Amino acid sequence: MGFKGILRETARWLLPVTVVACSLLALAAAFFGRASSEQSIAAVDGVLDVRAASLEDGVYQVGGSWDFYPGALYGPADFAAGTVGAKAGQDASPSDWACGTYRLRILARPNQYYALCGFSLDYATRVFVNGVQAAEYGRVSETEEGFVPRVGYMTVPLFSGTGGEIELIVQYSNYVHNDGGHIPPFELSTPQNIEEFKAAGDLVSLALSGGLLLLAAYFLLSAAVRNKPSFLCLALCCVLTALRDQNFFVVHLLAPDASWYLAYRALILIVMFMPVCVLLMLKCQYWTASAQGPLWAYLGMAGAAGVLVCLLPTRELVTISTLVYYLSIPYLAYLAFGVARVYLRRKKLDPADVLVLLGFILLLAGLAYEALMTGRSAQVTRYGAAACGMLGFVFLNAAAMSLRGQRQEAELIASRSRSEMLEKMNQLNMDFLHKVAHELKTPLTVISGYAQLTGMQLAAGRIADEAPANLKTIQQEAQRLANMVTRLMEYSYGRKSELSFGPVEVEELLESVGAIAVPMCVKNNNTVQVLPGSGGQVHGNFEMLVQIFINLVVNASKNTRNGRITISAEDGGPQGIVLFRVADTGGGIDPALLPRIFEQGVSGTGGSGLGLTICREAVEAHGGRIWVERTGPGGTTMAFTVLKEAKEQ
Repeated sequence: MGFKGILRETARWLLPVTVVACSLLALAAAFFGRASSEQSIAAVDGVLDVRAASLEDGVYQVGGSWDFYPGALYGPADFAAGTVGAKAGQDASPSDWACGTYRLRILARPNQYYALCGFSLDYATRVFVNGVQAAEYGRVSETEEGFVPRVGYMTVPLFSGTGGEIELIVQYSNYVHNDGGHIPPFELSTPQNIEEFKAAGDLVSLALSGGLLLLAAYFLLSAAVRNKPSFLCLALCCVLTALRDQNFFVVHLLAPDASWYLAYRALILIVMFMPVCVLLMLKCQYWTASAQGPLWAYLGMAGAAGVLVCLLPTRELVTISTLVYYLSIPYLAYLAFGVARVYLRRKKLDPADVLVLLGFILLLAGLAYEALMTGRSAQVTRYGAAACGMLGFVFLNAAAMSLRGQRQEAELIASRSRSEMLEKMNQLNMDFLHKVAHELKTPLTVISGYAQLTGMQLAAGRIADEAPANLKTIQQEAQRLANMVTRLMEYSYGRKSELSFGPVEVEELLESVGAIAVPMCVKNNNTVQVLPGSGGQVHGNFEMLVQIFINLVVNASKNTRNGRITISAEDGGPQGIVLFRVADTGGGIDPALLPRIFEQGVSGTGGSGLGLTICREAVEAHGGRIWVERTGPGGTTMAFTVLKEAKEQ
């Protein structure tokens, strides 16, 4: 294949993939453009000044530093009375404290309505606005006994009042894991802007996660129908990535009264098994590239980790999940080495290989980012970062499996074609052997008939005048049989000689046929009559013409008893042919068989059904045709034509 051919072949599969990828990117840009069109605003030493910000024109993400009071739960009354402890310094980490209090003073324009939205803190949250409790998720407590975990997406209304100041107090307690209660990114704007922002976020979350679950259902069905583990791996990858989005899993999927301890374990399992499913997918795509022992060891490790996640205290689950990520790295390197070795042996990349590599690179980049940022970035922890990468991964791998399926289907079709060809060749060989056996049987029948006739004459103690002619016929048929065996041997050794065609005397042909036919018809007490021909010559092969007559006489004798078989020849005049007939006085041909009488295997007497097929092929080889001229209770007449010799036409 030349350079242009390679370009055309590459464009043939790359163009649809590019269109799909660009469509996904455009869709993601449209979704995330709505969900992430926000600006940043930072609090300084627990004070957030928004008086100069145009909150009516957009959504602001609140960052910076809040006042943090670790190890205690302070309410509005405590701050009003001045009985709170000292706030923590900038180097204090909420991970060191199972409970604590955050306070933020917002300086805004007077008499303005705002709204604050975002996920609650880990893992029980109570929010106060200007001294009034505005939201609570779970049950906040300074002790583990009174603590009830719950996480949700909250929207808190704010009003600046005449003084233009808003006090925001957030209490948290977390006895689920060791990461304390970090302030997540909150969004601040007008109520209308916040509702639009939430709707855009829900659209992204539901569209991506819902689409992934639909794809999972499709791949699960494909795995059941096609019995391919690669489709099952794709289905698992889609499910895990969809549930990795906490907004989808927690807010839209879980029941309000669901146990957060169970939900947290489920989330840990989801995060932990994502790299396992991805590596299993890589293994399925290149199953023979690596040994199976390391796979079972890796899956055993992942299964043991899953059991530990279900049994150990929740504080230890992050450690187990992180350990699985670290242990996945050596197995990834092992698989990558095996795949690279396959590519080096091939010395080329198939289109399917390119798609698989692009999909894995895209997804592994997202998973690596999640592994690094989970626990550090609340945005990654809540929403994940691999949904779009998973979509690309799924589509690229599905396209690769489709290409490989098409290639396997083409190979299967080619294999079936070869099998069918071999079957046809075998059938042709069987047909050839049947025909050869049929042709070999005819001269043997003639020889046997004349030998029996001569033997009966000798047994009777008399030798008829036709005995020398009988012996001559036996000799001729023996010679014809020897010639047929010689041609068969030449054919079997690949040295098949061409049949020679030349002038054949009609009178001589009829005389020979009559001499051969007489003893063949003795068995059914039939007589043979050869009508005088018009003389002349035909263009053909003497032995093939004799074979045609013998087959027709044999069939006529089988269907006639105590009757007469007549052989004749007639000049076709200006048509340049000679018309031959073999007529009998038998019972005729079954009308149901008549339309198919010359087809192979069709016989009214239970024979092989080859005689008339051989006659048809031999007549057509002489440029003539054969047909049933008459049939019925009074007998059957078979007719065929042979071209005259050129000099007589």
